[in-house]
Amino acid sequence: MIHTYINDFPAEKGVTIHHLLSHSSGVADFTFSPEYWEKFMLLPSSLEKSINWIKSKPLQFQPGKDMQYSNAGYLLLTALIEKVSDLPYEQFLLENIFKPLQLKNTGIDNGRKIVTDLASGHSVWEEAIHPEYVDMSIPQGAYGMYSTAEDLFKWTEALRNGLLLNKCMTSKMFTANPGGYGYGWFINGDQGTARHSGDINGFSNELLMNFKEDLTIVILSNMNITPADKICEDLYRITLKEKVRMPQRLAYSNDPVPWRMLTGVYRAHELYAAVHWEENKLFVTMPKKYGALYKYEIKPITIADDKVFFKSDFINEDFIFDLKGQCLEIVDVYEQKQTLKKQTALIS
Repeated sequence: MIHTYINDFPAEKGVTIHHLLSHSSGVADFTFSPEYWEKFMLLPSSLEKSINWIKSKPLQFQPGKDMQYSNAGYLLLTALIEKVSDLPYEQFLLENIFKPLQLKNTGIDNGRKIVTDLASGHSVWEEAIHPEYVDMSIPQGAYGMYSTAEDLFKWTEALRNGLLLNKCMTSKMFTANPGGYGYGWFINGDQGTARHSGDINGFSNELLMNFKEDLTIVILSNMNITPADKICEDLYRITLKEKVRMPQRLAYSNDPVPWRMLTGVYRAHELYAAVHWEENKLFVTMPKKYGALYKYEIKPITIADDKVFFKSDFINEDFIFDLKGQCLEIVDVYEQKQTLKKQTALIS
């Protein structure tokens, strides 16, 4: 039980290290709390403050009865490492993982020290912009690390070859628990894969290992709209000689049709897209991952069968309008097609 190591953590909650590693603890994820986005992520914090916040919240479910990803669980594990090792989290990793594996470009970003050649994160609102600020004193073991593709490959090879963990612990790490999660990995036993995504303001990434094919794929992007999971999946399918929907080199149309007539709010159930005409350009504003809104230009490609096809420079999606401006079909990056109907015209 983790209450043995973390002072005042309620013993009656019955949370174990296994629960934290497999995301079956029921501990509430602070990153899904409105107060995190409105205040918490903007201010300096400490591991102690974060743990106190976690302790004050009720469990989402009885430990072991469900699986729900929780960044808060990783903060509790960070505290456990420091308690058991009597070392700061970063120093423990440096001495036990980074140095032995020669991971020279991997570390913890606390938001204060200067990290040489650290990439800047970006988002999109009409153009590439800086993302919402997050104080890096908060993430710790949840999402506070930086690395490179080369270092991540070295790390996965060490895991494969038993250089970090013994055979028993390696097996537990890569064995799926209820919900399909091992210890730190989503496991697909049929495919023989372990994978994980990661994102923070301005960044998106995905890592996949296939044990049968001795294959590792690492996708790192400093643009948070990048569908790193889809790119990773496509590269994986390409290595297996499967067909994928490849992005096309775009040749934009200069047809002088007044695209302003396409403006409006298009909706289908929970999905909506607001289409704007600004400075002789057509923009779409719509939610993506976590419901975050993005606004970006879409450009006409071709007109065929009373429909006009648009694409964006930022993401591989299709926007297909009927020329009456009443219907919009969107084929998203995951190749899912939805039809939206115009609800309200916009005046711009």
